[in-house]
Amino acid sequence: MNTACDVDSWRYIFSFPIRSEDDSPADFPIRPFEKSFRTGIFLPRDDPDWFGRSRNPPRILLLDGDAIVVLTHPRHNEAPIRISLPDLLFFEVGHILLIGWLRLVTAEFQIDVPYNTRSERPVIELLDLLAETYLSGDAECLRGEAATFGPSLDIKFGNRLAAALRNDERLQVRWFSPPFTASRRWGPFRVRSEVAGDLVVLTNRRVLWIADRWRGYYERYGSVSRTAPLRCLTGARCQRSGDRRDLTISFRRGPSWSVPLVPSAYEEAEAFAEKLAGVQPGNFMRTSIRNGPNLM
Repeated sequence: MNTACDVDSWRYIFSFPIRSEDDSPADFPIRPFEKSFRTGIFLPRDDPDWFGRSRNPPRILLLDGDAIVVLTHPRHNEAPIRISLPDLLFFEVGHILLIGWLRLVTAEFQIDVPYNTRSERPVIELLDLLAETYLSGDAECLRGEAATFGPSLDIKFGNRLAAALRNDERLQVRWFSPPFTASRRWGPFRVRSEVAGDLVVLTNRRVLWIADRWRGYYERYGSVSRTAPLRCLTGARCQRSGDRRDLTISFRRGPSWSVPLVPSAYEEAEAFAEKLAGVQPGNFMRTSIRNGPNLM
């Protein structure tokens, strides 16, 4: 694809995989010191507004042995962002109909990389390779049947969990608060509203939070998942502040996860938090993040 006759990549509308430097658009070259990557993807700019402007420029994501690199189209003149995988606290993947995004979070900063889900297959393939390296390591202390808290999973969350788990993952602890319809009075009227659901699981490799909430609101046709390796986990607890209740999952540094709790889910969430709090960094077998023949 890297030929002089290529169309301006600013006009591309589909994402595609980048297996070598020759796959990059001619006007979006990969610099020599970034050419040792394992795989990558090109992500086009988002759809322009009435004036032809886009909030997000075209980007290239590259995954090498121990880092993920974010490149922005040369027209924006932005420096590459390199995130070492040991510094990556967690990543978030969301999709609401055609809106998709990847969020990479470290202790110092986070970066959002949006994409259109109409061509999400290259994104899924890159995330599979990222997880293979990023989630290396195995829990030693968690054995036996999985402990479950909350009701059985509904179809939507069951499918999301099945799609998220890798072949080598074993479910250890699971807590689920399903979505439901709430009713409240507003003057003389009774108003119905949808309350989002939350699923938090611990496997032998990570802690995973799946929700159908975006910007505080229930999303019937979407979901958001966050993944953190066990080596980043430091504890969990339930907290109350006025009328608000949260399940807080903490990491070794940087931001934590605050899972909103409805009153009926608080007791089960407390039991889940106690189970999760027993998982400390020393309780799992470390495997170094590396490049190797089994990772290609």
